[in-house]
Amino acid sequence: MSLKMRFRFSPTQDGLVKVLGPLETEIMELLWKENQGTVKQIHRSLQHRRDIAYTTVMTTMSRLAEKGILHRTRDGLAYVYSPELSQDEFVQMVVQQVLDGLLDDYPDLTLNYVVDYLARNDPTQLKQLSRDAQNRYARV
Repeated sequence: MSLKMRFRFSPTQDGLVKVLGPLETEIMELLWKENQGTVKQIHRSLQHRRDIAYTTVMTTMSRLAEKGILHRTRDGLAYVYSPELSQDEFVQMVVQQVLDGLLDDYPDLTLNYVVDYLARNDPTQLKQLSRDAQNRYARV
């Protein structure tokens, strides 16, 4: 996946809030569930959870479109927003961009950490990764 999207990375946050703000995450989760929606529809859904201004939702959705995370098309006077990627594709893209950035700047530290992490938390996965790498490079 070669698509590059702009996002901030906050490692101390949970889930998608690591790369999207809390409101952005709520909006995206609604749009991933519904596949598309207008500001009015999303605002109505969010009002059940929190006190939020229509203009705040409109601005946030517009910014998500500017970041390339949402696609926006006009339907009469309203915009209809839809995710550019599925949630799984978005998460995969974020992981790839974060790891690419770390591997570009700190290759040894990044790889050593991943190996140590797997050795501590999932030795079976580490063994499988080693076997896969040996098989992949044996063919080269």
